Amino acid sequence: MKLNTIAWIITGAGAYLRECVDVAEYIKNSLNIKITLLLTRWGYEVARIFGVLPRLKRIASGGYYEEFLVDDEGMYYVGRVNMKRYSIVIIAPATANTIAKIVNGVADTVATSFFAQAEKSGIPIIVLPTDVPNEEGFIVSETPCYVDRSVCIARNCLQCIPYTLCPVKAIDIVEGVPRINLAKCIGCELCVKACPYGGVRCWEKIQLRPRDIDLENIARLSRKEGVYIVKKPWEIVEKVEKLIER
Repeated sequence: MKLNTIAWIITGAGAYLRECVDVAEYIKNSLNIKITLLLTRWGYEVARIFGVLPRLKRIASGGYYEEFLVDDEGMYYVGRVNMKRYSIVIIAPATANTIAKIVNGVADTVATSFFAQAEKSGIPIIVLPTDVPNEEGFIVSETPCYVDRSVCIARNCLQCIPYTLCPVKAIDIVEGVPRINLAKCIGCELCVKACPYGGVRCWEKIQLRPRDIDLENIARLSRKEGVYIVKKPWEIVEKVEKLIER
């Protein structure tokens, strides 16, 4: 009997992360597919910073084949791949570092290990690389929340409201100006709403130029049998629907 189950691995990238969570929610709720979520160590940290951990834990709420696993926890479940318990393995977003390891045969993280075992077991793999350029040749990424120091200096606030209200005390005062400590931030955006002057910003789009080596690695990955490269998060849905129907 074919199982409608997916192993979805998240690596440490902010690019496409929040949209990937939208896609995972859609796949679970609209396609009625169980998702095991596996996060690399930095995948977990970036998910925290980008404020999506609560949503991810609702997607993978702890039921059978709906586990939420971080870092080495996921290694205990790689045998499911060998036994073909998953219909598809998805790595999205996939960092340039993860792609480089995969194409060079390295399997030392939950992401690269699941890829290696899926490849050996003939399970289709969908990968969303963070370094696929757009039509203009740029990579589009997002920033975590940050304080625009120029706004704070211009306003010279006597009291920083976001500093007072932050639920995890993630705002420090450095040289008289607030700064978000990303080691504590949970991406809740309360600071954005609390600042009356627009001094805190989250998820701003930034453009970067891809490195030649990263583009070469993506091209090498695309030539692997059973691997499907997507350029945007919502392309994952189309691929999943086609693969589930096979």
